[in-house]
Amino acid sequence: MAKMVNLDFLCMKTAQSMAACEGKASDKENVATKGLGVLLENGPYGLMLFLETNAKEKIAKHYMKELINICNDDHIADYIEVRAPSNPKDIKDFKKVTEWFKELAKNLDGYLFVKGLWQQTLTYARYHAKALDNKDKTDETVTEEAIE
Repeated sequence: MAKMVNLDFLCMKTAQSMAACEGKASDKENVATKGLGVLLENGPYGLMLFLETNAKEKIAKHYMKELINICNDDHIADYIEVRAPSNPKDIKDFKKVTEWFKELAKNLDGYLFVKGLWQQTLTYARYHAKALDNKDKTDETVTEEAIE
């Protein structure tokens, strides 16, 4: 019997890693929100281009690395049939990532699967960043009240 994989757990774990990068929580939320819009309108390749050219470069590059890494999970890689770049140097190589997308797009089921997986992951990353931002604001309020 085939082992069932909890894809939601993979999305959750990846989203937490995405939100753990350096930068302001509001910037993380903004990149995730805009990236989610691009993904829904233009697909995974459009999202990759958006993240490659985003002004919040450190956050965007970290998000792309995490999204590509989720595709390297053995269960995901077996389903999409195309191994994503796994070497950190290759993930940063725009040409190698583009080549991976070309191969991925040849299998529509796999391409749409990645789109859905990334959609869930970006949604979680967005709300995780928002929760971090709210926590920061609450901590600031508590600190200011303690000073007064």
